[in-house]
Formats: sequence, structure tokens, C-alpha cells
Amino acid sequence: MTQLIRTAVIDDDREVAGIHTGFLLAHGGFDVVGVAYNGTDGLRLITNDRPELVLLDIHLPDLSGIEVLRAARNLPGDPVDIIAITAARELETVRAAMAGGVLHYLVKPFNSKVLLERLDQYVAHRRSIIEHSAGGSPTLDQAVIDRLLGPAQERRGAGGGSRSSQKTLPLVLPKGLSGPTLEAVIGDLRSHPDGSSASEVALRLGLARVSARRYLEYLVARDQAKITPKYGAAGRPEKRYAWTG
Repeated sequence: MTQLIRTAVIDDDREVAGIHTGFLLAHGGFDVVGVAYNGTDGLRLITNDRPELVLLDIHLPDLSGIEVLRAARNLPGDPVDIIAITAARELETVRAAMAGGVLHYLVKPFNSKVLLERLDQYVAHRRSIIEHSAGGSPTLDQAVIDRLLGPAQERRGAGGGSRSSQKTLPLVLPKGLSGPTLEAVIGDLRSHPDGSSASEVALRLGLARVSARRYLEYLVARDQAKITPKYGAAGRPEKRYAWTG
């Protein structure tokens, strides 16, 4: 699929929303069209910008994620696909999300491999829908319907959807990232095993801080680096990146 999937992130934790945005950009198949930190803004974002996929938290400060999900289902036009990403484990909440039609329900905390596997599965799911739409047939047989209704089960059953098995394959970098710079960032992380901040990497390599952070988040998304917080005297903890290979 060459066209990027228009995606929105709705999460009341700005740090978590930023990490999810980094995962989406690092994957290379998604374009983040907006981020919202509460249900009201999230629903407005869905209504106005019409993303194809939403990563949706359930615990939001105003509307719940379930309310956003139900309201989104009532919007005119093409339906939006939703992946719930939340700490909510209550049976009632999970059942409500399933009834609302979420494609996946990921319970925090989870590692980046799990999220990236779901994103891979969603890309394959979208590709399958587009291929059948292009085929021109107005009807689908049962096997095709089963695949479209169960993208996660199908990908896991196929045995080839694991992101960890793809780490050794040649990677097509997301737009804006270059191979030589990525290698320089990797080399810098390897030479500082105790970890570095994005600012430190940027200073050593002569990069803008935002550029250094994007390369670092790309490596985190690929399970080649990890983030550890460093707590200071006050304020938010500093994010430190360390090479894991």
C-alpha cells in the first residue's frame, strides 16, 4: 500500500500520545492527521478530519472513550476504524468496546512489539479491503468475510506477522529519515551504553533536537532502543534512550 493511512491519536496523557505518534510515524504506513487529549476534542477531530484509523484511550477527562466510539459510529460517511489502547480492564468496558466495533483492544502497559504487530495487521487488513473493492465484485464469499472480520486472528495464525521476525529484513525508512543519519544515531547510542537524551544526541551529531528524537523514537519502535526516565529535582522526568540492538 503506497498511500499512507490517515490516523488520529486520542489520549489524555500527552507523553503517551507522543509515543504513539512516534510509533505510527516510525512504522512508515501511517500519517498522523491530529492528536487530541480529551473526548470532546477527539470527536471533533474525527468529525472534521475524517481519519481512517483512531488509536483511542478509554479513560478520558470528559467523555469516555466508549462514548467517543459510539458517537463516531453514528457519523455519516465511511466508518472509522478504532483500536482501543487503555488501562481499562473491566469486563463491562471491554464488552462495550467490542460491541462498538473496535478492531483491537490493547491493555496498557505493553511493549512496542505488540503495538507494531497490530499496526502491521491493520495495514494488511486495509490492503485486503482495498483489493476486494478494486475487484468490482458486489458480493464476498464466507472465507473473505471471515478474514475481514478477524484480521488479528488471521495474521497470528499465518505465522508471518511478527515484527520481531522482520527486524533482519531490509527496511524502507519513513519519509524524512536517511540511512546514513540513522547509522550515525545508532553508532552514537552504542558508544554511550548508559543512555542519552535527544538533546545530547543532537548536540554530538549536529542535528536538530526534533530530528534526533524522531530517529530515536524510530529505533524504540523497532525494539532497537529503549526509553528510561531520569528523574531530576523537579518537573517531568527526562527521557533517556539506550541501545538494545
